[in-house]
Amino acid sequence: MFDLLQKLAVYREKYYNLMTGRYANWDRLNKDMIVLCVALNFLNLFIRSHILALIAALFFFAPVFRVFSKNIDRREDENTKYFQKRKAFMEWLKIMYKRIAEIKTHRYYRCKNCDAYIRVPYKKGSHTIDCPKCGKEFKVKML
Repeated sequence: MFDLLQKLAVYREKYYNLMTGRYANWDRLNKDMIVLCVALNFLNLFIRSHILALIAALFFFAPVFRVFSKNIDRREDENTKYFQKRKAFMEWLKIMYKRIAEIKTHRYYRCKNCDAYIRVPYKKGSHTIDCPKCGKEFKVKML
């Protein structure tokens, strides 16, 4: 038992020496790429595509490359940019979900002057809408 613990301590020391000065971080970008790899491989069970298998392999090896990379600043910048894009995408998804849930009662229009979105109760016919942000009026036709 003591020999096994000594061997484990030696392997742990070798691992620490290997990872010194490397990124060695399983951040959100790495985790999402691994999840995407698993999802693509699951999809590939039914589709049987070599191209899909290649894409899944790329999404497996990219996080491994990032973990062993010595360019820590660049990996942190990649993760920060990914967080920003992921946050914007999740906000867009929430908006789309809300729009779909309210499709029977409301419509959304974009102001031609300031690009603000305006939520309007759904009533058939032509309507004049005042933009709350810039105050400009514009006409819309609801079908």
